[in-house]
Amino acid sequence: MKIQISASNALCKWMKLDLARITSVDGKRIGTQTITTDAETLAWQCHVIKNNAQSHHGTVIAVESRSRYVMIFPDLAPPTQAEFEALFLGRLFIEMVNLMLHSGSIEESVADIVTSQFLSETEGFCWFKNTDLSVNGHVSDTESWIRQSGENNDVTAYNDDEAYGLSMHINEMRKRIASEGRNKRFIPVARLLDDTLFRFAKGLARDSYPDTANGHFPSPYPKITEESKQEHKAIPDNVVCLTSFRKQKLK
Repeated sequence: MKIQISASNALCKWMKLDLARITSVDGKRIGTQTITTDAETLAWQCHVIKNNAQSHHGTVIAVESRSRYVMIFPDLAPPTQAEFEALFLGRLFIEMVNLMLHSGSIEESVADIVTSQFLSETEGFCWFKNTDLSVNGHVSDTESWIRQSGENNDVTAYNDDEAYGLSMHINEMRKRIASEGRNKRFIPVARLLDDTLFRFAKGLARDSYPDTANGHFPSPYPKITEESKQEHKAIPDNVVCLTSFRKQKLK
């Protein structure tokens, strides 16, 4: 699995990055291409907001494209790419395992297996200078939350615990993606949980799922074929959603 970072102009300037842009087949919307998470790629839109005009320190906001799950990295001096990648992986791992344990999807005794799979499945990063306008709407919403919350609490910079608390408040709110229809609403924590269980908890599932190997969690993504790539088909009905499956088991 690769982690794709779509870096905003502000983030590139702050980190002094000279990045390529995502190529466009038709030559249109250069710099504002859609980013997509799939079975092979975890795509994030990343942006920075300055703590104040006099400081180089900033807060980085990262929003995952499918789940709209947000991670907040507060009060950072401009990091190198390698430093940010290490920080990003560490935060993603901690939040992912917390979601798995809190949901009851895994037991604490198998957390080391998740760690091993996370390390072996993560191939590296690919960076682009790009702003997916759809995902960026959720970045802007998070920025508003940060600024409003800071004003209400007279805080100019959060610490890690405060940033995590705010991000989880946002991640537990219902979201909607325009391309998926007005009536299709979801909770970011549920979608990211489905993704990470599929990727990093192979062999740890206690339940059985349709069209899924025993012990594995189902893929939230359709199988990719050359035909589906060309026709951009919608996600088929046989893609399993863990949230729906759990609801059926509780009936």
